[in-house]
Amino acid sequence: MLFQLSEQNFPDAIHTSVIPEAYASIALPDHTVNATIDDCCTLIHQSIEENNYTIWVNNFFIHKPLVLYVLPEEPTYSLYYSMENTARFLIYDKVSVIAPEGFSILEMAPCYHYGIFTKGVYRSLHLTVDARNRSILQNQDYVTALLREHYYDIAF
Repeated sequence: MLFQLSEQNFPDAIHTSVIPEAYASIALPDHTVNATIDDCCTLIHQSIEENNYTIWVNNFFIHKPLVLYVLPEEPTYSLYYSMENTARFLIYDKVSVIAPEGFSILEMAPCYHYGIFTKGVYRSLHLTVDARNRSILQNQDYVTALLREHYYDIAF
């Protein structure tokens, strides 16, 4: 899930496909990188696509409170796992609060959804699927096994 800063509110943000040198230690092999750098934050998304799903590893370094958005192009379903810090999401006018080591299924229509962040470091894993593969998320043990297979040293 690619969280973004509003270009209107953060016109000087730098978008790159390279992890900044200061964070090079979190680079994962064979992952696609999307990084956003601004005075208020550094957002590092790393993703890898498999047959029926995409796994996202997010590392957010938030320097002041801010709101990020996600705008999926089609209905998207994600199992979110928080590794560090409590995340808050505003989806369909409902706030979901996900504590560290907590799982939550997020269902997102093609419209704006928001993450509400206070100052701190946020680390999370997302397993994201389309509507056809939505049933994968119902088996949390299976999803946990997939995440553990890819990221045992990171989260578990």
